[in-house]
Amino acid sequence: MRTAGRARSAWRLIAGPLSSLCVASLGGAMLLGCARGGARGASRAPATARALAGPRPSVIGADEGERRYLRGGTAPLLIKVDPVTTGSEHLVLGSSDLPPGDEITLHRHLQEDEIILITRGHGRVTLGRASYAAGPGAVVFIPQGTCVALANTGTDTLSNTFVFSAPGFERVLRAVSTPPGAPPHRLTPEERAAAFRAGHAEAAPSAC
Repeated sequence: MRTAGRARSAWRLIAGPLSSLCVASLGGAMLLGCARGGARGASRAPATARALAGPRPSVIGADEGERRYLRGGTAPLLIKVDPVTTGSEHLVLGSSDLPPGDEITLHRHLQEDEIILITRGHGRVTLGRASYAAGPGAVVFIPQGTCVALANTGTDTLSNTFVFSAPGFERVLRAVSTPPGAPPHRLTPEERAAAFRAGHAEAAPSAC
């Protein structure tokens, strides 16, 4: 009887956090659902549940992910795949929108490669000391250590999907952004630089 009681207690410890996830099994994969604004609910699961689940096969809609806002609340951001949202240990993927006139200022990633896919709008990409025009369908490859900036030069929203070869920069994105309904998160230059360093990146590099 004591053994059965201990087993039930252990199950409650596991099942309690996991019960907040709406999960359906399909061919061995998990389709995470029920919560818009998260990776089909994954980003809303408690940290204990995420740790227990590990990397989770997921189907994430175009307008789903962990929703946040950059640059004073003007630029929407969705973190879709990373150690928090899906338990990924090797990749980070997300999407963001740049309103007309907005830009991602010059920075560089010191440990990860990045790919940016432009899906809407037109912009100017800076890679090192070179500048390129980029429109829908353009793929930008950014090897680690390359200075990069992206500016919306059109009259429409510039939408893009970004992928990192390893986790790290998602910590910067969370540090410099705010969740829906929160006041804009404004960092001092020193705080911003420290956040970038924590995510294997350099803000406003002086030499490219």
